[in-house]
Amino acid sequence: MSISNLIVHEIQKNEGERKAILIARPNENPVDGQAEALSTQVTNLFNRSGMNTGRFVNPQGSEEGAQLPALLFKHFKDNDFADFAGFTKNCAAEYLKYLEPVEEAEGGLLWFNHYELHDTHFLYIVMLKRKKGIGLGADLSFSQIEQIEMEKLHMALRINLTAWQSGDEGRYIAFRFGRAPKPESEYFTQFIGCDEPKAAAKETRKLVDLTSAFCQSEGFPSKQANEFKKVVSEHCQAKAQEREPLAIKEIASEVESRFSIEQANKFLEIADSDSFKMEKEIFVEKAALKKLTRLSGSSRALTLSFNSDLLGESVEFNADTGTLTIKELPKSLLKQLQSMSN
Repeated sequence: MSISNLIVHEIQKNEGERKAILIARPNENPVDGQAEALSTQVTNLFNRSGMNTGRFVNPQGSEEGAQLPALLFKHFKDNDFADFAGFTKNCAAEYLKYLEPVEEAEGGLLWFNHYELHDTHFLYIVMLKRKKGIGLGADLSFSQIEQIEMEKLHMALRINLTAWQSGDEGRYIAFRFGRAPKPESEYFTQFIGCDEPKAAAKETRKLVDLTSAFCQSEGFPSKQANEFKKVVSEHCQAKAQEREPLAIKEIASEVESRFSIEQANKFLEIADSDSFKMEKEIFVEKAALKKLTRLSGSSRALTLSFNSDLLGESVEFNADTGTLTIKELPKSLLKQLQSMSN
């Protein structure tokens, strides 16, 4: 990650009040070791589970509604901000307008970071909070200090500026609400000017169901279906690790390379059907991928989970009787059962 611009502004507002004050920094913060360390911490927090994605309702902005797209269109040219301090000050003033009517919301530090990664430009806008801490003076006496809270993110967004500027129809905005109450998450979404947010976990679960539906439509035997699901899982895991969106066409390409172009088209047809209506790109939630390679279920008295490729091997299912036979029990479970039978 190469940081191009970074600045922090402060918004002062107490919970229960409607008045907010913007304390704008006149020039950019220096990109030093502390700035880079903070950027790394924010990125790590941002890439945890629970991400939402979207795109601008009006990518070039308009006189009505959210002004963030219009401000970007005005200030971001040729992969550069001519006046980053001015741009962010205008953004912070717009943010203030959406914050003030929400009595439950508090102010904080608005952190703006324009950076480049793999020839792609991104913009972070993050609401950071202060917290009280304990410091130790030169005379070893304790004192109360203020520091930036970095255990969690309150609200944050990341815009893929390169994708937005090129007119990409994908979901080039990613954002998180942390544990912000609904009124706060709503004003943040309005400030962004985003269309209906899509939760990464929900979209990933749809992809899992889509993969199963495709295997079923093609009549794949269990072994072949499990092998393909494993390929899809590995592809998704790699995208999640790289923190990049997954294009549904990438999975179709896997289908084409392993089966045929006709079946790849069938996969895309199912993806576009009313049953799924998949986005062209999604962000992958790792935890939601488990059903691709594992079968699980539970009742009040029993919990069962195993790798799907064991089905037909050491685990057999009888559809007529609705029973499951496990041939090779885990050693720890077998030992417990044997001790109970003695």
